[in-house]
Amino acid sequence: MAVGKIPEFKIGTDNWRLYVDRLEQYFLVNNIEETMYVPTLITVMGAECYELLVNLCTPDKPSTKTFTQVTSILEKHLQPKPSILAERFKFRHRKQSANESISEYVAVLKRMSKHCEFGTWLEESLRDQLVCGLQSETIRQRLFTEESLDFAKAYKLAVSMEAAEKDSALVEGRAGPSSGADTVECKTMTPRWAGGQAGQRAGRAATRAGRGGRAGAIGGGGGGRARGPARGAQQCSACGGAHDKAGCQFARYVCRVCNRQGHLKRMCPNMTEQYDVHANTVVDEENAYSEDSDEFQIL
Repeated sequence: MAVGKIPEFKIGTDNWRLYVDRLEQYFLVNNIEETMYVPTLITVMGAECYELLVNLCTPDKPSTKTFTQVTSILEKHLQPKPSILAERFKFRHRKQSANESISEYVAVLKRMSKHCEFGTWLEESLRDQLVCGLQSETIRQRLFTEESLDFAKAYKLAVSMEAAEKDSALVEGRAGPSSGADTVECKTMTPRWAGGQAGQRAGRAATRAGRGGRAGAIGGGGGGRARGPARGAQQCSACGGAHDKAGCQFARYVCRVCNRQGHLKRMCPNMTEQYDVHANTVVDEENAYSEDSDEFQIL
């Protein structure tokens, strides 16, 4: 029983040299005699490849050729020998791509070096192109500092540093602050109850009796209840009181409607129509920010 199986050769897709290498190993593992090499090749190569072989051997038949002659005829047609200078030019200009690991990059360099015929300069050429074609400038500078750097050492060091960079980036990505791409913009939302209970609480806070000195109120009737400032008096844009905003303690509070610092919710431009805050409203600075309020202070 034969060991393994050799599939048909697909012209335009498969590599003929690799196909022949596999076929030779098939001969070896199954103890096939040399006289059976050509018949076995003709049997497994497939109809399309055999038709091409017949055309290339015309007027002779493929069966009259040796195994070396048959494989050589097909190789010259399917994979003609490239220019050594052109292959070396491609090799010298091959750089590591952005999504390519160092191990993948080295595998490509080794494949490209097959037709460059570097001979005894192969290891040195691979080392030079590995270092010069790296994407990471940090790894390249580290390799520049090494003395007596051969290809094996350069490859091992570059791969280990690449793995260390990936691990470091993973740790920083988990432990560090989230990036801007992970954050969601907070949009101003008016609470559905803004005109209800919250509006009533704000209205009650706005109409509470204030201290005459702090609210700048003018004494009047109603049992000494403070009245609003006279027309033309300055109104605080932070709390609505009759004083300058610069000295108002609520200028440090953050509005719950627009999430901006500098005014209470009832003075927010988005809420003034609901709360109906007027210039003659007296505000008690002691009680304006009560337990009912939704604002918080930035210290």
